[in-house]
Amino acid sequence: MYIVGLIGFSLPEQIVDWLREKQEHALVFIEEELGAFGAFQEEELYENPQIHFHFSQGDVIEELSQEFPLDRIGVFVGEGREFDALGLERRSAALSALYSDVLFSHKIVENVLTNYQRLPGSFAANRWEGAFEGVPAIICGAGPSLERAAPHLKELSDRALIFGGGSAITALTRKGIVPHFAMALDPNPEEFDRLKQSWFFEGPFLFAPRLNREVFACSNGPFGYVKTDTGGLTESWLEEVFGMTDRPIGPDMGEEAFSVTTLAISYAVALGCNPIILTGVDLAFTEGKRYASGIEAEDGEKEDPRALEKRLMVKDIYGNSVETLLKWIMEADAISAFAKETTKARFINASEGGIGFTGIENLSFARAIETYCLEQRDLKGRIHQQIQETPLSISEGDFAEHWEDLHVSLKKCIALNELILLELVKKRETGKLLIAQSDLLEEKAYHCFLEGIDLSLSRILPRYFPSIDLNEGKWKREKAKHQELLLHMKNFHEILSSLRKYPLPT
Repeated sequence: MYIVGLIGFSLPEQIVDWLREKQEHALVFIEEELGAFGAFQEEELYENPQIHFHFSQGDVIEELSQEFPLDRIGVFVGEGREFDALGLERRSAALSALYSDVLFSHKIVENVLTNYQRLPGSFAANRWEGAFEGVPAIICGAGPSLERAAPHLKELSDRALIFGGGSAITALTRKGIVPHFAMALDPNPEEFDRLKQSWFFEGPFLFAPRLNREVFACSNGPFGYVKTDTGGLTESWLEEVFGMTDRPIGPDMGEEAFSVTTLAISYAVALGCNPIILTGVDLAFTEGKRYASGIEAEDGEKEDPRALEKRLMVKDIYGNSVETLLKWIMEADAISAFAKETTKARFINASEGGIGFTGIENLSFARAIETYCLEQRDLKGRIHQQIQETPLSISEGDFAEHWEDLHVSLKKCIALNELILLELVKKRETGKLLIAQSDLLEEKAYHCFLEGIDLSLSRILPRYFPSIDLNEGKWKREKAKHQELLLHMKNFHEILSSLRKYPLPT
């Protein structure tokens, strides 16, 4: 909870009770006047480790977001004060999403390791850079406005590359439209639930390694591996081991670009496509609906308290009020910024609904294709040729040795971590403790699985173990960190044991 302004503030009993509920609850006072700290009368608050005082200088939003990367915050601005509360929510939520990916990485790691075993027989999608210079690309979202584009899309298979990502694959195929490329990257089980509704049985299926591993049962491919840098340290480690040095797709969209739609946009630009035409990218509850028809989902979903899911009323492209989510506003801003920086392609928003994009022209879908999608091309033939020319040179036998090395290293990590926990009880830096900590940092499995978790825990745990006594707080946090690391190690050990026993998914 943030409070902007110290002068005249008296701490309500309700906030005191809220702080007592959980030790990870924190109250942060933000003040830009240095003299206000000297005039502050509530001196006992300085002694509460859950209460923080921030002198506002420099980039206060970045500083506070880094210190408190949370997706649930409240900001109360004092009378006569100005503060970018929504900006703080956005940045905090974006960082929280990154930390969540790391701290729950065992789920992503299992997908990455399993999906890597699918690389033999897959093609390297990142090596297609510039292969479709000047070809129009149509990026299909799953928003309600896709309905208006659907009749036209059926006639465009030889005039534009059609991309369908995630839920849009289902929406398109249920309407009899087969995109040139299906794309997916969501690691959660909901991705499988959505895609098993689709009818995309044959065709190029581009995947990021973090993708939920069950999704491959929904299509026969061919499958194209897309290096995205979204699979964490495990993906980076494996790419280094297998010599996969291609430029990643997606990071140029920025940290606020979370979706498969932004990945498709980035990939289309990398292919050399021009223009980039967006349709079904409403990023809003157009007519109260989240999705186009064909996707079985409940529109009346429960309210989600996370900041990224915060519902806001804004104006749509026609000037009418429409409900959207904070994460969709962030995505729209990311796409707008990317389009502004991209000189190689023109962007057209042909989504006939939704919140639109700053600096991107709005056109009806019919007008967009009449203007830009005129030339006929053998696109399916060119795609087939590209697939044949870019196979990944990885064989099934390449994995067993690496899985075994990681398994052995992980067992060493577990032993070292257990020794560290024994030494931490002494609450002093013993020789054994320092050597064990140093040896842990050298292990292969630490760099592949644990380094990001270690850094994230070091950042987050001070909030869960607030203490005026800095030394006492340090040992509590170190013990909690290594207890948590041990749980992660055991999860990774179980995943590797399963991969060694069943090296290829059925």
